[in-house]
Amino acid sequence: MSQWSSIRRLIGQHPRRLQLVLLVALGLVTGFALGRLLPDHTVTPKRITGTVTWSNQETSTIWFDADGDEPTRSYSVVGEYWIDANGGRHLGGYPSCLSGQQDDPVRSDRRRVELGVIHPEDYDPAPDIAVTVRCFG
Repeated sequence: MSQWSSIRRLIGQHPRRLQLVLLVALGLVTGFALGRLLPDHTVTPKRITGTVTWSNQETSTIWFDADGDEPTRSYSVVGEYWIDANGGRHLGGYPSCLSGQQDDPVRSDRRRVELGVIHPEDYDPAPDIAVTVRCFG
């Protein structure tokens, strides 16, 4: 008996199982093809270093002068991951270098930081967003 005869006999004995296998294979191929063809909506934050000149803890808004020729920009601080000036890592809360005093959430002294930012270009006039903060002092 040839190998093909054995395969035909096996298929004839289990037609439902073959249909299930073919359906699963088709689903996998379709899912993979759609995953490759559809646009990717992920973004990688850009790291920029500069000076925060103004911050408001209540609104989570900062004004930031990036090093170089970048203009002063406003950022909405939405990320909960931040690193303090001593290198301590935090998840949650507002960055200590951006926080005001207990009775005044606004702070206007100059502070060096590194921000991980994204610029939602497709959603103008949405603010630029800081998703990570690293405090330097």
